[in-house]
Amino acid sequence: MTLSEQTADQPVRWGILSTANIGVKAVIPAIAASNNGRLAAIASRDLPRAEAVAARYPGMRAHGSYEALLADPNVEAVYISLPNALHAEWTIRAAAAGKHVLCEKPLGATPAEVRAMSEARRTAGVLLMEAFMYRFHPQIRWALEQIAAGAVGPVRLVRGAFAFDIRSSPGNIRLQAALAGGSLMDVGCYPLNFARAVYSASPLAVAARAVVPSGSEVERSVAAVLDFGGERLAVIDCSFEQPAQQFIEVAGDRGRLTIPRPFTPREQETIVRIERGDEAVERRFASTDQYRLQVEHFAACVRTGAPPFLPLADARAQAESIEAIYAAASYARPW
Repeated sequence: MTLSEQTADQPVRWGILSTANIGVKAVIPAIAASNNGRLAAIASRDLPRAEAVAARYPGMRAHGSYEALLADPNVEAVYISLPNALHAEWTIRAAAAGKHVLCEKPLGATPAEVRAMSEARRTAGVLLMEAFMYRFHPQIRWALEQIAAGAVGPVRLVRGAFAFDIRSSPGNIRLQAALAGGSLMDVGCYPLNFARAVYSASPLAVAARAVVPSGSEVERSVAAVLDFGGERLAVIDCSFEQPAQQFIEVAGDRGRLTIPRPFTPREQETIVRIERGDEAVERRFASTDQYRLQVEHFAACVRTGAPPFLPLADARAQAESIEAIYAAASYARPW
């Protein structure tokens, strides 16, 4: 009898690799609130930091190394929120330890890393998913359903942007070449992912520019035009040096769909607006924890063996599209 069969009605036991903010502030609370998961352990190379987090959640164990967490028999699934450059190494090691893995985006720093991670998952027989949490929000699911149903007609253009200003934080890991930082890797990947979801394809051709300020280790702004063929385009931009902004706009032959806050709606009502001529329809969505929806989905897959909603083929295509944008911008990755 397999572990999943023995514990089919029991919550999945999660281990958290690192005490990064995204995990502590978003994913850990989501798992704690989920209906099919519980927090089993957290690891940090700074044990007191792990202990401080674990103290907030009864029954959560603290480990002083990532290796110790992967060796913990009470951990079934691992959430990895390490810097981009460490995703591949620790996903592969987690898979080898028999742990299912939900890994922060981008899944790998390069297409080659994603392929290696996929092979490690296949060999170990565990589940692996790239954590694009925004894809689980009802507003995004509904928007993509409406687009696919022809609400704006055949799509001709997708516009998307995601930016915020971190110039006052020069030590931010997003700005470090050794950790595979950069605005496209961190935030530009979101509008890119959405455009690919709309067209159910990868771009056939790319034109792009990357801005690398003097003294910066990585690009801090990227703008790209993506050609998906058949007169279908996308325009995306991202930056670490602009006021906070995010939006999605989808233009078709018969109308336009807009999402004012598509990626991190936080705890607030969200709106999707569809305009066709003089007609406008707004669909409002109550505050939703998209991280909780993501972890509940992944835990359900662990228990049932069903494939995750976001397949590894999509993660590979995403990594290849990022590589294509960098190549079009003549940006030599510093990692």
